[in-house]
Amino acid sequence: MSQKIVVINAGSSSIKFKIFEKDNYKVIASGLCERIFVDGHFSMKFDDKEVNLDAAMPNHTKAIECVLEQLKKYRIITDFNEIVGVGHRTVLAGSEITSSVETTDWVKEKIREHIKLAPLHNEPELTVIEIFQKLLPHAVSVASFDNTFHATIPPVNYIYPIDQTIAKKYAIRRYGFHGNSYRYINKQMQTILNKDKLNLIVCHLGNGASITAIKNGMSYATSMGLTPLEGLMMGTRCGDIDPSIPIYLARQGMKNDEIDGMLNKKSGVQGMCGSSDMRDLQAKCNANNPEAQLTIEMYTRRVARYIVDYANQLEDKVDAIVFTAGIGENSTFVIKNTINNVKLVKLLLDEQTLSNKYSDYKLISSNNSHYPIYCVRTDEELMIAQDVEEMINKKK
Repeated sequence: MSQKIVVINAGSSSIKFKIFEKDNYKVIASGLCERIFVDGHFSMKFDDKEVNLDAAMPNHTKAIECVLEQLKKYRIITDFNEIVGVGHRTVLAGSEITSSVETTDWVKEKIREHIKLAPLHNEPELTVIEIFQKLLPHAVSVASFDNTFHATIPPVNYIYPIDQTIAKKYAIRRYGFHGNSYRYINKQMQTILNKDKLNLIVCHLGNGASITAIKNGMSYATSMGLTPLEGLMMGTRCGDIDPSIPIYLARQGMKNDEIDGMLNKKSGVQGMCGSSDMRDLQAKCNANNPEAQLTIEMYTRRVARYIVDYANQLEDKVDAIVFTAGIGENSTFVIKNTINNVKLVKLLLDEQTLSNKYSDYKLISSNNSHYPIYCVRTDEELMIAQDVEEMINKKK
């Protein structure tokens, strides 16, 4: 009986999952439950096959039961005792937790305490952790947090210049996110460049987007802040704006939930041109749509601005700039426009390698570029699976 690790990424109305063989991290299945609380849809890929079915999912418990039923039906799992660990991608538990940890009652309480800072993520993640602990009590349960990679950021980069009495009372500080992705990219680049303590500028560009400066192998500065709303212009999030805008809108009669929903779900690329999909934006730009052209200029200027800022913070000692995540790994359109907007540093792309297909990584800069530039495919789930195995080994 081969042992398996399940990695879970729970959202407010969806659950992504991936099943690994414990000893070699081979992915044997991956899938998604979506439209939880609405009607429910399950999809799964395994052995070059694909399963799609509609299934009632009135809550996360029923969604997880559906996952386990399908894993057994297709004999991906023959006995639930095969599942020796469950890793949960978890957004935030404050600054007290600085690495992946077993989900003890104390850890769950920390997740619960920070629901107010990440309500769309922490609440469903906590719910799903407790469901799995009930359904699979024998499996080691591990939480891998988005913010823990950024525990090394110095005060100059995580303190906000507000009344420090208030800041300390309410734990207001920059936490940073996408940490599992940055951990993975850092490890990959160590292998690629054959160097341990790297200085990197990593652009994690997906629907949610952030940039991190890694100094001597550790997070030094990152664009997301107290919440994932700060920083870059994103698919549906506004990123950096005048902080008085929400206050002004509240005074005009908008409710807090309406403002929060607008800034998180109806802003960014979506708010500018009606779609958060970069493929739609590129098509509109190719058709000379002025709103789309303005949107891509705004989007890539912000990425470029952070690249220049972080190059300055790293004192021009940059081993590489890395593009990753869905957009960063695949959109030559976004990469070209971003590099064109970096004016103070001579960054040059190799057009041929930029357009080439690749598996794990590729060098996309020319020999004359001031810094090497890479595209690297991230794998957050693999990092979480490795965290789970490490915890299992500790408990032996």
